[in-house]
Amino acid sequence: MKTFQILIFVCLFSVLCDAQWVKQDVKTSASLRGLSVVNEKVVWASGTGGTVIKTTDGGSTWKVMTVPGAEKLDFRDIEAFDANTAYILSIGNGESSRIYKTTDGGSTWKEQFRNKNEKAFFDAIACWDAKNCIAMSDPVDGRFLLIETKNGENWSVMDTSKMPPVKEGEAAFAASGTCLITQGKNNAFLVSGGTDARVFRTNNRGKTWQVSDTPITKGTAGSGIFSIAMFDEKNGVIVGGNYENPEERNETFAMTRDGGATWQPGARPLGYRSGVAYLDRKTVVAVGTNGSDVSYDRADTWSMVGNENLNAVAANGRNAVWSVGPNGVVVRLDSKVLAAQYEDPDLKRLPGCHLCDVIAIELGHLMIATKCGPSDQECSSDRRIEVRTTAVQIDEPHEYLYQVTAGKIVGDGPNVIWDLSDAKPGKYPITAGITVPYLGGNRWGVVGRTMTREVVVR
Repeated sequence: MKTFQILIFVCLFSVLCDAQWVKQDVKTSASLRGLSVVNEKVVWASGTGGTVIKTTDGGSTWKVMTVPGAEKLDFRDIEAFDANTAYILSIGNGESSRIYKTTDGGSTWKEQFRNKNEKAFFDAIACWDAKNCIAMSDPVDGRFLLIETKNGENWSVMDTSKMPPVKEGEAAFAASGTCLITQGKNNAFLVSGGTDARVFRTNNRGKTWQVSDTPITKGTAGSGIFSIAMFDEKNGVIVGGNYENPEERNETFAMTRDGGATWQPGARPLGYRSGVAYLDRKTVVAVGTNGSDVSYDRADTWSMVGNENLNAVAANGRNAVWSVGPNGVVVRLDSKVLAAQYEDPDLKRLPGCHLCDVIAIELGHLMIATKCGPSDQECSSDRRIEVRTTAVQIDEPHEYLYQVTAGKIVGDGPNVIWDLSDAKPGKYPITAGITVPYLGGNRWGVVGRTMTREVVVR
């Protein structure tokens, strides 16, 4: 009978998990909300006091800049394309809303746009490429105000007459620079809050728009959708809640599988979240004022990353995940704590056997490791796998939980049998975990920790 072992070390106190975020030494006290991750080396961020920061060596050193003449501005969003080129957007009523651009790494900045509409309050900027960008303001005369550039230099007001009107009290949140995003060559998404929490979407760079309702909390000035991320043209996530009640977890997350036409609630992060980002198709990170969470399974379950107060998160793959917050906080998610999939070099590929794709995950004090033996005798010809789950450093009562997409689990407790006798050839996941009632009940994947392994049936 084929055996693989799962060792679970559970972090009982959230402070132990904070080491997952690696804090950077950046000489600024600005509140940072704008964040753009170009690659593993180049990262830009922006914030209060006209502040812009940049690293070109993956965080080893940081350059802190103040945009001349913008010392009183709050740059809530930044869009960067390389180590030299970036747009920044400041928020505020009237002329406080501006757009600057640099093409020399921040040595000089050119003011490209200054808002003259007293009713406008700009929130975010997003770009399809270095020359084609869009920026948004809170509603003016019943519709969101949009401006665009098609040459990377000049900005003009867009015709939004074909955009669905907003409801009274509906607006956007300039919390993380991600209430407006672009995707692909022509798509853009805009999210709202206040009296309603909706997603506006366009597939032609803003010529026409559609709008969809969502299950995110709404109805107060501090509630709604705060951030959206799209993995591709079909799959996306939104996060939000009520920033005045950050501990409230209900109606803070939703996902789409049809390009934003419909949104379904999913497992909930641990409170209000102002920023969300994809690391890959399955892995999502969300941040907020009371902490941050990561999901490895398309938001079926969430695990706490830390309790640091963070405003925005951005990623460019699994090895370039950054977040920023108040008081100059800049952190990077250590790639070692993310799920790293690799094949055991000692594993023999035997026809008809179950071969384990080994995944090691270290999450704070949570460590899970598997080992698939190479011998013929350990290969199950009847496609029944013994699963051994061991929980250590847990004194409280706990239960073992398993979830599979094929076959069935026989038995309960730490040692069970995964019966795949009827499974067709393919790769199948099993999620093993524990729940500790002492920590808040039996909500699997939140108070308890879960880890997933994959087995190949040949």
